[in-house]
Amino acid sequence: MKYATLVVSLVLVLSACGGSKVVREPPAPLPDFTPQTQIQELWSAGVGGVSGKLPVRLMPHLDGNTIYAADMRGRVTALAADSGRRLWETNLNLTVTGATGVGEGLVVVGGQKGQVIALNREDGKQAWSATVSSSVMSPPVAHAGVVVVQTVDGKLTGLSVADGKRLWVYERSEPALSLIGTAAPIVVDDFVLSGFASGKIVALNIKDGRALWEFTVSQPRGRNEVERMVDVDAPLLIVRDTLYAASYQGKIVAVDMRASGRLLWTRDASTFSGMDAGRGNIYLSDEKGHVLALDQTTGASVWKQDKLRGRSLSAPAYINGYVVVGDYQGYLHWLSAEDGRFVARHRVGSDAVTARAIPGAQALYVLNQGGSLAALQPRAR
Repeated sequence: MKYATLVVSLVLVLSACGGSKVVREPPAPLPDFTPQTQIQELWSAGVGGVSGKLPVRLMPHLDGNTIYAADMRGRVTALAADSGRRLWETNLNLTVTGATGVGEGLVVVGGQKGQVIALNREDGKQAWSATVSSSVMSPPVAHAGVVVVQTVDGKLTGLSVADGKRLWVYERSEPALSLIGTAAPIVVDDFVLSGFASGKIVALNIKDGRALWEFTVSQPRGRNEVERMVDVDAPLLIVRDTLYAASYQGKIVAVDMRASGRLLWTRDASTFSGMDAGRGNIYLSDEKGHVLALDQTTGASVWKQDKLRGRSLSAPAYINGYVVVGDYQGYLHWLSAEDGRFVARHRVGSDAVTARAIPGAQALYVLNQGGSLAALQPRAR
């Protein structure tokens, strides 16, 4: 690999780059409040966790009434979303770092050494395997006969859904220093969108990998490589015809996809965890641990919750009028989507919740780093 990567947890002091320091502040204590909502745990199941020092964030995937999850040791599990009943389980001989992608009848995971494994969605049997250029740190996406995989060396690879054969590769130069990880590609109609460590978003034709348009979320600025980091590592978000993207140490932007990436609005923000939408707002957790609500149309601030500073928050999830974020101690904080006030708190074990919770029709599904997957349902007191 030609470039260095930086693990941003961020408990780092980086003095080699022009004396710059990035210091993480102590986590805020749990805030006091009067609960207004009761959280009921419908079921929980062990699906294996994350081990080692890699900053891996394995995402479960809800598809109909089935939820799929994978752990770093190569265990892939399918569970009934309404009961937690185990439907199938497959053990793979690899370190999984990118999961879980579901589509085109497949469940697809990526490995630390560039392995891509496709399983049959119905029974978990292996359909095919392939190898790409470097580590896969985000879920592959399958659509329109193509499995799209993003790797940490700045490449997007299109593989055939049928047999895993390589169809195309898109490559662009990456900066000397970047965050470990990549945002998962997303697909709209017949094109695929992805963010890069250069601060850019690129739209490709999913059939042949041809670049259609690109947009710069944030320009690198600063005296050294650390200050110039502008990775688009937060998962992209699409609401109707608008694409929302955010970068580290940069900006959040709203882009009109009907007009080949025309900018609608922009504002300063820094995040690498992701966003969600609801009630006409965009919700995000910034690098300091603030939870922000922004107006979808204008980007204007609606509210800000700053009492979770330093608690290493997950991306927010919106469900039924609530905004939910996880933290490093395994707590889920339930905020009112209207004004950001605390309404409930629930703990899913003591391991960190780093992956965004998955909203479903009947429940919110959350996976912690220890491998505990739980279905939660809010109820008014």
